[in-house]
Amino acid sequence: MFRLIIIIIFVLASSYIYFKIKNILPDIFWVKLTYNLFFLLIVAAVSAGVFFREYLPLQINVIISNYSVTWIVACIYFMLIMLFISLINIMNKYFNFLPFNPYQIEIKRIIIFSTLALVVLILIWGRYNFNNIKIEKLDISINKSAKTETLKIVAASDLHLGYSIDKQYLKKIVDLINSRKPDMILLVGDIADAHSQPLVEQNMKEEFLQLQAPLGVYGVTGNHECYGDMKNTVDYLKSAGIIMLQDSSVLIDSDIYITGRNDKTVKNRKNLDELLQNIDKQKTIILLDHQPYNLNQAQENGIDLQISGHTHGGQIFPFTLITKLVYEKQHGYLRKNDTHYYITSGAGGWGPKLRTGSQSEIVEITLRFTR
Repeated sequence: MFRLIIIIIFVLASSYIYFKIKNILPDIFWVKLTYNLFFLLIVAAVSAGVFFREYLPLQINVIISNYSVTWIVACIYFMLIMLFISLINIMNKYFNFLPFNPYQIEIKRIIIFSTLALVVLILIWGRYNFNNIKIEKLDISINKSAKTETLKIVAASDLHLGYSIDKQYLKKIVDLINSRKPDMILLVGDIADAHSQPLVEQNMKEEFLQLQAPLGVYGVTGNHECYGDMKNTVDYLKSAGIIMLQDSSVLIDSDIYITGRNDKTVKNRKNLDELLQNIDKQKTIILLDHQPYNLNQAQENGIDLQISGHTHGGQIFPFTLITKLVYEKQHGYLRKNDTHYYITSGAGGWGPKLRTGSQSEIVEITLRFTR
């Protein structure tokens, strides 16, 4: 059903662009033939990638996946711009403020091709935001004691590793994390896009094992791990040196707890108060919870720092506007009394390798213990 929905959206969006451009093309046989073949090839390739993915070679799947989702985003922006232009044309009928006739074929061609050029520029900008991973720095004071005065944490979420976001991109993330020389590394869910197979095939373990932090590397599941073979994925990540916290906690240096929740997609995950029953709340507690729902629970349970992801900061505008409505905090820092929160936009992304509503990031958090 999901695949069918993707195809329907793809065909509708492509059809809109197809007819908009077809109507302004010159009446030349080879031009129209080339144009029709181009669209036929796109529809055939994407349909094959959606319905026959299991039977196609890996590299073909990667190419089709990357270009099809990018095409859908391009269609969305084309339609939004054309909608804006249509509104201007409607207003012009009543107020006649345009110095030209927007319905002349020459003007239509200029508008359509200018729109296409603008869409290309948006896509280039979105790819830059995706590939240019920024380091978000945060300095937090915790009113508790610890053996160390400061603790440097580097957190990354939503890597979505798979056929599209591959081992090469993971190496880039690992190198960037290591360059910050963290005491501890936290991976806050959606480490894999769904299945473990592409991680195994590309030997991503080799890169994960390069992560360097004296206090360890910790991870939790996200909703995408739950969509695939979660047990195999978790087992593979464990074999890659990541301590996976599934509704469990670990005490570090006798005074800092890292508590990791299974993603809320897991039906039998524990309630937060149940998870913290045997924890000494006089010690610092860092909570990893992939989806930033019910943020008040962390404050009510004495959590010092909650790190979440999942939202991607909206990733693609205008979906940013939706995530702002859905989540209390869709991206960035939040404080509720003595509880600190950071919702990261993530180091990777889902679907297109584009970010027009946010930027890829890893988070460098310096905890200062003031008691």
